[in-house]
Amino acid sequence: MRAGLVLPLALLAVAAACPALAQSSPNPNALNTTNERLSNQSQIRGIEQQQQFQNNQTQMQIQRNELFRPVPTSPGIAPRSR
Repeated sequence: MRAGLVLPLALLAVAAACPALAQSSPNPNALNTTNERLSNQSQIRGIEQQQQFQNNQTQMQIQRNELFRPVPTSPGIAPRSR
C-alpha cells in the first residue's frame, strides 16, 4: 500500500517543481542579457517610430503647403497704346 502512495506523491513533487526548474537558468547572466537586449530593441523601435512620425509630419506639411499655396498673380494684359 505504501509503494502505491509513494510513486504518485513523487510524481506530484516533480510536477510541482517543474515550473521553478523551467525558470531557473544555468547562466545567471542570461536573463540580464536578454532583458538588456529587449530594452535596446525597444529603444531602437521607439527612435524609429519617432523618426517615422517626424517624416510623416514633414510630408503632411509639404502637402499642406502645396495645397494652400497662393496662386501667382500675373500682370494683366494691357491694351497697346498707339
